[in-house]
Amino acid sequence: MTLSGKGSLQSFRRVLVFWWMLFLVIQQAERLFLLPEAIASETPSLSLLAKTLATGLRADLITATIAVLLAALLAGAVGIVRASAVRWFGAITKRGAHSRALMRSCGAVGVLLMVLLIVDMGYYGYNQQRLNFVFFEYLGDLFVQARGGAATTEHATMGDQAIRQSAAELGEVTKWGGRLIGFFLMQAVAIGGWWLLFRRAIEPALARWETAVPGRVNAMVVLGLIIGAAGAHPQGPYAIRIVEISSATYYTLAQNPVVYASEALRATIASKLSLGMLPELHAMPVDEAIHLAQDMLGGQDRFPSTQYPFVRERKEGQAVRLPRLANILLVYIEGLDRRYLGTTKQGYAVTPFLDRLKGDSVYFERFFTNGTQTSRGLFASFCSYYPRQGTSAMKTRYTHDYLCLPSLLQKAGYHTEMVIGHHRDLNRLHLFMSRNGLQHLYDESDFPEHAERLGLGLTDGALFDFLRSRIETLQEAGRPFNLATMTLSTHHPFKVPLTHPAVRALQAEPDGYIAALRYADLEFERFFTELQRDGLLKNTVLFILGDHGRHERVGRTDLERQVGHFMSPLFIWMDESLRSPSTYRPRIVRAVASQVDLAPTILALNGLTPRLSPFVGRDLSCALVEDCLQDNFAFLTSVYDDMIGIADKDGVSVYSLRTGRFYRTDHRFEGPAVQRAVNETDADPQFRQMLALYISSNVLLEQNRVWSWMELGGKL
Repeated sequence: MTLSGKGSLQSFRRVLVFWWMLFLVIQQAERLFLLPEAIASETPSLSLLAKTLATGLRADLITATIAVLLAALLAGAVGIVRASAVRWFGAITKRGAHSRALMRSCGAVGVLLMVLLIVDMGYYGYNQQRLNFVFFEYLGDLFVQARGGAATTEHATMGDQAIRQSAAELGEVTKWGGRLIGFFLMQAVAIGGWWLLFRRAIEPALARWETAVPGRVNAMVVLGLIIGAAGAHPQGPYAIRIVEISSATYYTLAQNPVVYASEALRATIASKLSLGMLPELHAMPVDEAIHLAQDMLGGQDRFPSTQYPFVRERKEGQAVRLPRLANILLVYIEGLDRRYLGTTKQGYAVTPFLDRLKGDSVYFERFFTNGTQTSRGLFASFCSYYPRQGTSAMKTRYTHDYLCLPSLLQKAGYHTEMVIGHHRDLNRLHLFMSRNGLQHLYDESDFPEHAERLGLGLTDGALFDFLRSRIETLQEAGRPFNLATMTLSTHHPFKVPLTHPAVRALQAEPDGYIAALRYADLEFERFFTELQRDGLLKNTVLFILGDHGRHERVGRTDLERQVGHFMSPLFIWMDESLRSPSTYRPRIVRAVASQVDLAPTILALNGLTPRLSPFVGRDLSCALVEDCLQDNFAFLTSVYDDMIGIADKDGVSVYSLRTGRFYRTDHRFEGPAVQRAVNETDADPQFRQMLALYISSNVLLEQNRVWSWMELGGKL
């Protein structure tokens, strides 16, 4: 028979209320678990803390309400199936079946919710972020590699950085094990406390009300669900997104992990399908954005193509010209952050060699990366074009036409190579670079079997040893070469050999980057001094920089923690055989520069500047001998914080695409960050400039209108 009657409805209501609030409780428990980490990163005022927790409560209430309604729908679907079974097959439905169906469906939803909270908790502990775009991009890398990478090469699985990083993280049981146990204990206390409260106080009260005023109880539950779905605010979920919390640390903490993750997943899918779906790109007409960007990039230059609007005819500038074609050695030190140069920890200098090298180099103290990940930094450096919003162009738009440094150097007679200590397929590096002029990419499979491996791949010592062997071979060939490399040791989890006393001492620092950076400095010193001693840097210009700044959010202020992702240094060092008063004067350059300026500079030094190019960067060579380029700027775009920015001679401006806020500060982040409305007289021009660069560069890249070898290649 089919169960009906008041008892069934009462039980169903109690199950609904219990799980509804339980979903709220476990989300609140996760936020409270993360709170001490947020406080350690940035001490909040009482009002900021109260607003964060209140906003988080409303956000969690929305998700808890949606979750319990989904569970109720699932239970209803089961009920429909059961009713059909009764009608057609005469099945017997036991008393309380509806409540049990709801309980089971709530349990299933609860397990999924708890799994997501665990993942979110772990990811937050890694970089103080909810499950964002970067997480899903990383997850996609893991999925793609696990699905098909290993079938193509025996090194694909072990060589993929995503898999190695995951393995390294999981291997640190003492680090995450205690954190996970603490999280489970807090959840157990929260769940147990709610169960006791419900059984001893709330359930008896519900029972009394159901007997006395059953109609009102139903109305109260329905009204509560409506209020919960709106987050107790007339603007609903939108109020959570636009909450007035200026601190990114506490804004992130206030957000709900389910909603945050779903939005990040949507953005990940949208970035793979169509950039035009992103609402920010409709904030300014594309034609207007292109014209404004052209004025910024080269107001005096001629842009002859409407199909490829950034392609321009370059006017002669103040270029320094070397007496002959020079070898170009590009060394990217993973996550090299200029804020750590010249610092001392545990009584040891962190980067003593790089500090000394400043005195014999042209050092750019206001250099910025244009993006926040390796694939974006390499794309900007090699192709002098701004990184793409969404998944990087190197990964997803590698079939498009670009004009990149290796192609132009190869056309001029250079041999072009790159050496990396991991697998060649990471970030689709081999596909992209082979299409754009790289003749040989050496990866971990090319290293000797005895080469030292630690952490994510080859150690910096092993990498530099292999790089030296390539330099010896290339120098003997007597042909100019362009050789690039990228280190790994300063990437999380910062696993480095502990053979040097300074590195061992710096292991006491809670930030593992410090010891890893000291190790990288030691190995680079050995590499450089041995090359110089043996004459292997003859006729060579050396560029040292980071592929990006710190992955981790580090800084005294919230704005510095965001911009810190871009704060790499740039060293340009020149061999004595190329130096003269007109080509090189070691000095500190205070003009702003960024990665997109590298390719134009290298080409200009060697007299290879193409007549036509889509480069968005500028030639920096004049800075090798004098002060110049005071009007230069750096455009910044971050997938970590969903922000864009411009650094210029007056400071740094940042606009958050997520919150709609505009900030301005000085280069050293010593003064307070000034928040401005984008329609203010002094803020509006810069806001429009960064928006124009953002829209135009993304649209042109997406439409494959950056460059065309077929149409423009013959005009170089």
